[in-house]
Amino acid sequence: MRVVTALLIAAMAICVPALPAAARSDSQHAQRYEYDGHYYNSVAQCRRAKRKARKNGTIVGAAVAGIGAAVLGANLGETALIAGGGALVGNQLGKSKKC
Repeated sequence: MRVVTALLIAAMAICVPALPAAARSDSQHAQRYEYDGHYYNSVAQCRRAKRKARKNGTIVGAAVAGIGAAVLGANLGETALIAGGGALVGNQLGKSKKC
């Protein structure tokens, strides 16, 4: 009887401390954030990716619209106005999804 009791106590001593560690590792990986098809471990990483997408969208929108207007023969004022509109559209497309 003493052997069975000793084995039971040894098994509990080994298994019980491992339970909080296992629960902690599962809860850390439970929360994942998605933006634009990529997954991030924290909200901060997701927001940085979203900010970068907005900046890139603004730059690309302004450049494409400005070059397109210049190629099509618009004067300097019209080209600047169209590039500003392109920057606004690019910015809105860049931030279209939420984290």
